[in-house]
Amino acid sequence: MGHALQLLGPVRLRSDGRTVTLPPAGARLLAVLALGGPVGREQAAAVLWPESSSSRSMANLRTSLSRLNRAVPGVVEAVGNVLALSDDVSVDVDRARRWVTAAIYGDASGDDDDGPPPDVVRELLAGWDDPWVTDHREPWRVLVGQGLESAAAARLAVGRAAAALPYALAAVTVDPLAESAHRVLIEVHARRGDAAAALRQFERLTVMLRRELGVQPSPDIAGLIRRLYPFGTGRGAGRRSA
Repeated sequence: MGHALQLLGPVRLRSDGRTVTLPPAGARLLAVLALGGPVGREQAAAVLWPESSSSRSMANLRTSLSRLNRAVPGVVEAVGNVLALSDDVSVDVDRARRWVTAAIYGDASGDDDDGPPPDVVRELLAGWDDPWVTDHREPWRVLVGQGLESAAAARLAVGRAAAALPYALAAVTVDPLAESAHRVLIEVHARRGDAAAALRQFERLTVMLRRELGVQPSPDIAGLIRRLYPFGTGRGAGRRSA
């Protein structure tokens, strides 16, 4: 049956239908190999133990490989100095990436009304704060946000505003500071005839940008609100537009 590695949300490994208790360093090694592909032993050791000496980090790697092999024999293959995941390991990030790629470059209008796949909206390596994790998490967040925005916009383009809503909501959740995600969600609310929700979303964005970045929404998104609701952007204006 092979192995199934989950990196979106809590990290887990299922092997032949059972959940395996992974040693912490072994779980991190699997994540490094799954996200970065085959890697030399020295590089893997340096990534996982950046503050240790070369000899200490290599010793840690040997110990981790031994423990991991006892827990899940054969999950990591070693060819000379290179480590790689076994070919029978499936990774949820790969499946999610295929969906995101199709949403961005393919026909993202879809016939489904169930919203994005649950895996897509989960945080990569949730709860981990290792320095190397940020190098993967931030690009992944941007990519997923773009996929969700594309899926929502494509549904809007064919008049399916209700179907676009869960994708737009997910895009804002994944990347709360992305103005493009808020713009799509505002347009979805407007196309659904919910003026109050559109104005509230603009207000949330305004407050968030001021608090987090000390800036105002871009002229582009402010102009969108003025075009949609020329009476203004306050709560009273939302009630009048509704």
